[in-house]
Amino acid sequence: MTDAASPLMRRLALLWLLLVALVAGHNLWLWTGDRLQLDTDVLAMLPQDQRDPAVQQATRRLADAATRRIVVLVGADDWADARRAGDAYAAVLASARLPLALQYRVSDRMADDWLSFFAPYRQALLSARQAERLASRSPQALADDAVAALYRPVGMPRLGPWIEDPLNLYGDWLTERAADSRVRPADGRLSLQVDGRAHAVLMLEQQGPAFSISAQQALMPWLERAAQAAQQAAPGVRVLSAGVPLHAAAAASQAEREVHTIGFGSLAGIILLTVFAFSALRPRVLVTLAIGVGLLAAISVTAALFGRLHLLTLVFGASLVGVAENYGTNYFAGRLGQPPASRWRMVREQAPVMGLALLTTLIGYLALALTPFPGLKQMAVFSAVGLLASFLTVMLWFPFLERGYMSVTPLSAAIGRARRYWPRVGRNRATLLLALLLAGLLLGGGWRLQANDDIRLLQSSPATLIEQQLAISRLLDLPSPAQFYLVRGATPDQVLAREEALKARLDALVGARWIRGYQAVSDWVPSAARQRASVALLRRTLDGDGGVIALATQRLGETPAAARTAGPVPLMTLARWLAAPVSEPLRPLWLGRLDGGYASVIMLRGVDSPDRLPRLAALADGLPGVRWVDKVAEVSSVLSRYRQIMGGVILASYLLVLAALWRRFGRKAWRALLPTALASLLTLAVLALFGQPLQLFNVLALLLILGMGVDYGIFLQEQPDPDAGAPFLSVTLGAACTLLSFGLLALSHTPALRAFGLTMLLGIGLAWLLAPMFCSGPARQKERTP
Repeated sequence: MTDAASPLMRRLALLWLLLVALVAGHNLWLWTGDRLQLDTDVLAMLPQDQRDPAVQQATRRLADAATRRIVVLVGADDWADARRAGDAYAAVLASARLPLALQYRVSDRMADDWLSFFAPYRQALLSARQAERLASRSPQALADDAVAALYRPVGMPRLGPWIEDPLNLYGDWLTERAADSRVRPADGRLSLQVDGRAHAVLMLEQQGPAFSISAQQALMPWLERAAQAAQQAAPGVRVLSAGVPLHAAAAASQAEREVHTIGFGSLAGIILLTVFAFSALRPRVLVTLAIGVGLLAAISVTAALFGRLHLLTLVFGASLVGVAENYGTNYFAGRLGQPPASRWRMVREQAPVMGLALLTTLIGYLALALTPFPGLKQMAVFSAVGLLASFLTVMLWFPFLERGYMSVTPLSAAIGRARRYWPRVGRNRATLLLALLLAGLLLGGGWRLQANDDIRLLQSSPATLIEQQLAISRLLDLPSPAQFYLVRGATPDQVLAREEALKARLDALVGARWIRGYQAVSDWVPSAARQRASVALLRRTLDGDGGVIALATQRLGETPAAARTAGPVPLMTLARWLAAPVSEPLRPLWLGRLDGGYASVIMLRGVDSPDRLPRLAALADGLPGVRWVDKVAEVSSVLSRYRQIMGGVILASYLLVLAALWRRFGRKAWRALLPTALASLLTLAVLALFGQPLQLFNVLALLLILGMGVDYGIFLQEQPDPDAGAPFLSVTLGAACTLLSFGLLALSHTPALRAFGLTMLLGIGLAWLLAPMFCSGPARQKERTP
């Protein structure tokens, strides 16, 4: 066996260099041209036939409408203080010269425009309550109502001549529509009177791209200054703010803090560990190069195969590629104390073991690829390609990229020697006690283990933001964006008609105070059939000798007036309403063309308890084109299904990995795998004992623990002699780097990352602790000597 690179190895290294250059160029093309589409919708990870495009579009439309909007309430005991503080708040924002649209001041002309827009259609605009009243009461009773209203000192504002609308139906309709919002104009400003307090209402809308971190960072200081100015203008006022940009800014700020603490701490720890173990930084640079090549290759292949990349795939796939850490550390652990010329021989000797480690890891990912979920397929392809690329980088490039002598450092020597004193199962009484302790942990944890996939558990926004969001939603009586009805039809008018059928059922729940109300496009634009019916009902009730107008004028002792205009009555159309400024707050409810038809959503107010959701869902039964959508339940269901499938994949992977290990280790194969299995079970047990529910992010970490932990077993079982320090040094350094990179995520304030990091911290730590205990090598000298 020669100690030089063979011609074949040189050609393979050059070929790999060309492929990596091609992949790097592809990544540059993807990222610089904004050509890489990143999916953030969890439901996009479902199979296409299990996703409803209308539901996705409805969700996206509602989310788009909220991504740039911020609502600010400046509250005080009286309106004068609230108005003064609101003015100060608005003045600060106006001076900021930010790309921000502010709605606070309102003019009388805006109100006139709002009224004049609906006036031509007044005879076609009747609510269901008004229609029921006209149909159920006699003309004489209605005439009495019309006359009584004339002498009532306080009543609804009347618009237009009495003879045109003696029952003031138009004014009543406008009042009913205005009740959709608690915000009212006062002194030329938007105001709110709730719970005995007055509030100035300011609506802010960021211009430009949604979720722009730079725009959020520029806005937040001005919001703080504006709040301070409001406090100075009227001491004692309370400023409440809510909106997606605030949550996004808080998340970005939190991520930045964690990058500075966890990220830099992790990086510093890994560098120090590398320097003390290898007395050089080159090993760390080369291991990072191998992982980087793996990530670039994974992104290129995934984008080429799927056309887009899901954010979850990128986050978890990148961490799974971190398994490649084991290959690099194993290479450099074998190089310590060896002459530089021996690196070629060492690579050839390591190749079968490293290949087995790669194969056992790929087995899990290939099993993922067989599932019908595109999200899991993406993760499988991403991870498998990334690992393979990192493996090739280590095997083909490392011998060319490092040529110096690597001396054994005191730390690496101490770690290698530590294996001699490691307890081993069946040879130490302490291991029996440890086995009993672990069995107790497994039983106790298994008894308390519970799964909970509720997406709300992953909420990471600050408590103060959540409190303000809830307070503003209650004060403004905003509808919930998480649950709604999706209404579809072949034409816009059919959608409106189907909305009206659903509203007839919802009105019963409103009357029973089951919900407080709803928002629907058909409230403002009734279907053509409903408008024609309203016109006919009005003419039948008001006009003619026995109509309300004739009876009322007769009772007033006046000469019956001329008949109302009997000509054609214009009908309100959806297109006119959507094109008018009056529809701006409610436009997100109309989804437009969808799947060859049209669609809209109806949103609910006052859904305060999850116990009411089943009845609301049942309300859509039997109504054509109507579907109940519960986004919280759907996303939680997706997470649950992914968790269950991933659990099954991990179990199948253990069996396949055992079969792969059997070919090399025979009956001792279990010794390489059992430590990882025990570590995973113990991790779940400990988490359960501390009250942590089982989630998808725990299970994803278990797959990574399998990939890394079985490598520890393979490396140690390949050289089971307790005096063989290099394998234990490799395993220890790999585990330490993993704990520093992923285990520290347990300190994150983001629930998903914390669950992932905590599982990695326990699982990798236990796998490293248990792996030497199950090695089958000879006892160390002291054990062999009686």
